[in-house]
Amino acid sequence: MTWEIVAGLIAICGAAVSLGTVLARLVRTLTRLDVTLATLDKTIGEDRRINSEERADMRARINAHEGRITKLEWREGVK
Repeated sequence: MTWEIVAGLIAICGAAVSLGTVLARLVRTLTRLDVTLATLDKTIGEDRRINSEERADMRARINAHEGRITKLEWREGVK
């Protein structure tokens, strides 16, 4: 083998190792990002469910207060 062939093989191996390292880091980063987004989606879903339940409770309490106020006003002869 001549020196050009050996130098070419070393250059190809070096490029493969460099690209492999970059691709491995990229895959690891994308995997972490995917896991983070899945967790975020789950958390947002739970927060929306809790928020919906709290809003329903607030609406029920407000309606009950409105009913009481209306009864008091009619009893006092305000309306």
